[in-house]
Amino acid sequence: MVYIASGNLNGKGGDSMKITQSKIILSKADADRIFALTRSEWESYAKGLAYPEGWKVQLNPSGNGSVVLGHHPTTGIELTIRPYYDNPIDPPEVLFLESYYPLGKAPKFTAELKNDLEYEAKRNLGPEYSVSVSYTKSPPFEEIELMIKRASK
Repeated sequence: MVYIASGNLNGKGGDSMKITQSKIILSKADADRIFALTRSEWESYAKGLAYPEGWKVQLNPSGNGSVVLGHHPTTGIELTIRPYYDNPIDPPEVLFLESYYPLGKAPKFTAELKNDLEYEAKRNLGPEYSVSVSYTKSPPFEEIELMIKRASK
């Protein structure tokens, strides 16, 4: 029932972050690209990200890597893309994709939904990445977060 958007988040077609009903899909090419960027390269890359038509986008600077926030004014849903950098030289330690839904608008977070989201993300990203999904209710939002890390070798 709840959706964020469908369409390409980087506005360039091809391999792109897409958000579909109850799912956030990050392509392996995008994950590889983001996990190869230094913090300053992420800052430049993040300025070029675009959300589907109708979304309001802002860049929120942070010492650990800027957060790209998309807000859909009609639905009140927000999506953030947030890498976590431990230092300015190395690639990010973790990438967080967070969906914020107005209270009562999030998909019912069940073990099945959690498993489905993790399975879909792992299927898209392959064995080079580990993924975990969590849910938090923090008024005025409900949050579903995907935490993506490079898998240990």
